[in-house]
Amino acid sequence: MCTASVPSPSSGGRVFIRWSRSARAAVFAATAVSLSAAVDQPSGAAIRQDLRSFGNVATVLHVAAHPDDENTQLITYLARGRGYRMGYLSVTRGDGGQNEIGPEFGERLGLARTQELLAARNLDGGRQFFTRALDYGYSKSVNEAMHLWDRAQVVGDTVRVIRRFRPDVIVTRFSPKPSGTHGHHTGSAVVALEAFKLAGDPAAYPEQFAEGLTPWQPKRILMNSGFGGSGEVDVKMDVGGMDPVLNESFAAIATRSRAQHITQGFGNFAGRGGSTGGPRLESFNLLAGAPAKDDIMDGIDTTWARVPGGAEIGPLAAAALAGFQVAEPAASVPALLALRAKLAALSPGDPVIDDKRHQLDRILQACLGLSVVTTASAAEVEPGEKLTLTTTVSVSSKIPVRWMSTHVSYPGGGLSVDGFESSRTTGEFTLDVPAATPISHPYWLREEPTAGMFRVADAKLIGQPENPPPFTVDCTFDVVDQKLVVISEPLAPTKPGKPGRRLVVISPVSLRFASGVALFAPKAAKTIEVEVTAARAGA
Repeated sequence: MCTASVPSPSSGGRVFIRWSRSARAAVFAATAVSLSAAVDQPSGAAIRQDLRSFGNVATVLHVAAHPDDENTQLITYLARGRGYRMGYLSVTRGDGGQNEIGPEFGERLGLARTQELLAARNLDGGRQFFTRALDYGYSKSVNEAMHLWDRAQVVGDTVRVIRRFRPDVIVTRFSPKPSGTHGHHTGSAVVALEAFKLAGDPAAYPEQFAEGLTPWQPKRILMNSGFGGSGEVDVKMDVGGMDPVLNESFAAIATRSRAQHITQGFGNFAGRGGSTGGPRLESFNLLAGAPAKDDIMDGIDTTWARVPGGAEIGPLAAAALAGFQVAEPAASVPALLALRAKLAALSPGDPVIDDKRHQLDRILQACLGLSVVTTASAAEVEPGEKLTLTTTVSVSSKIPVRWMSTHVSYPGGGLSVDGFESSRTTGEFTLDVPAATPISHPYWLREEPTAGMFRVADAKLIGQPENPPPFTVDCTFDVVDQKLVVISEPLAPTKPGKPGRRLVVISPVSLRFASGVALFAPKAAKTIEVEVTAARAGA
């Protein structure tokens, strides 16, 4: 065992790194150490499905007003069935709705529903986005919603998501025409339609270009008929079928996804999905853009041929998919490395291509059987405390993999360590958390909101479902002379077999009013009790 220490650039203290060696050199032991055994490696069928998804660059964004408004079957079919980059933009976080399972309302309910949406997307394969619009309760009209939300801001947030995610097609859940439905429902379609027309305009929201965004014009925007539609249909599309990985119908997966909205009483929906995978027709009406007749993607090139410099990527991806062996994923590593070298030659900065780079790296990692797990010594840490992170690596294939270096990132600084022995399987980091480290707090709740909008100081966070992790560990590996970077988020162990708990930075002392209500007579003084809680003994 060897121990090394280097100065911490941001804390003025020291960061200690301890490496433990295994008996084998060059290739990591096949048996996982520590929590690596608890990490579920993707099956061969799942890797093949991901590789098939890599072969197309199609993107669709679904837009509605609240958590539970989304069409989970459409998301499931497009994400898992067709392998598209599929996203759901919920204009609000559902802060103003009901809670069927507990006493949490307002911002606490919004936090719960955010996590429910993330759990749903984890099942149906979509990604989650939000605007800063606040769900202030039932809205009687779209005009009221547009006024309280601040129309320019919520449209700007939607433009930002479009420019960041770059959808070819946008699908709203509701009609932009006023009807008898919730004002937020109609408002979500109004916002989506206006953003569709502005996202490609270089004169619209130019401040977003400082974030690295560029104008992007989707091909068309459609309404998923059935909520305020006229009865006329422009496109009908079958979204039925079976998922080849789970051997489960898209309808059943979609139902399980919808059942994640337990605060809205949908928890008992999980067993109601169909299992046959039979046809299910969805109807769409064109709101703006190029007409479509047979499919929402009519006239859109979904292949790599549309990407500048990407003509060779498509055939290589198709060949890798054709030669993939479900029982022996590691056999595809040479083909994936060749594909990766071609992809690296494309110019960076395109969000779709950058996503595809990350996707290919995940596929390569899965084929290698490369597991990287970082555990934290505690689930909560105070600024100024010491924190120990343990990163454990294992490789189940026989492909030579060498751990080259590690970079630990944390608020206000970072640490890079390299030049390690090839026999390394575990690295332990003990660092002094800088005293100025900000307390973990949902980014949209850091400032006092208006009546209809959250305030967010850091514009780059707008649209994201939650905060980025405060600590990350980036491990760089050499795989047949190519560098593969695997990023892991430290998690604190919970119960065996359960997912780890996310690491958060907490305040040393917290305050709480003993009562939520206080009555005052004019010009009178009154004693108010405040409960003071120390997170650590002796504070």
